[in-house]
Amino acid sequence: MFERIVGFGDSWVWGDELIAPELRHEPDAHACLDSNTTYRQQHCFLGLLGQHYNLPADNFGWPGASLQSTIWTYIWWLNNSQQDPAKCLILVGLTDAHRMSFYNPRHVSYADDPAWNKFVHSTWIHYSDSKQEQEWRDMVRLHTLLTDCAQLRLLNYEQAVLFFDGQSKQNLFQFSTMQPEKPMYKPSLLWPDSGLRQRITDAKLLAKNGHPNELGHKQISEQLIKQLNSAIMLG
Repeated sequence: MFERIVGFGDSWVWGDELIAPELRHEPDAHACLDSNTTYRQQHCFLGLLGQHYNLPADNFGWPGASLQSTIWTYIWWLNNSQQDPAKCLILVGLTDAHRMSFYNPRHVSYADDPAWNKFVHSTWIHYSDSKQEQEWRDMVRLHTLLTDCAQLRLLNYEQAVLFFDGQSKQNLFQFSTMQPEKPMYKPSLLWPDSGLRQRITDAKLLAKNGHPNELGHKQISEQLIKQLNSAIMLG
């Protein structure tokens, strides 16, 4: 039915903490290294799905991404991709609703940053990312102080679920990577009352900083395959 898999979301979709064995003992070992890209993309659950369905997989996930930046990146893909969205299996991982992203037209973190990556994410500021300019760090902290509340988090989550459900034509499926703000029963939303983090109960499937390791991504891919096969057939 499809020619390609395209995924959007946060570090769980991107494949954070997946590091090739030959790189793990190097002092600067990190999943973001260019030399690690192929390994990360092949062993994250999006890559495993591509191998299972024998389809190329494009990964637009990003560490620290918010629900906002996931929507913005998806819109960028719609406007700039040469792919026909109707021929793609589109997967969206919904992250924590308390995260925020801010558009910075001058943003550059790395020389090979993708064209759509113009965001400053609140998670970077909260974890004291020194690469961010002080004015952005001050602004994000003030924004969080003045606006963060349960009502806003719920609104962010509802907005994202409803947006992506409106984009679904039996080829877009969304799921939470973290605990969802509330159960929402929409045709495109897999596991309305739980996230991937809650579905991995064995600590042996998690890396040091809480992301899935290779076995964790394999378990996620198997759960997704079962759900996707059922949903696609019903659709």
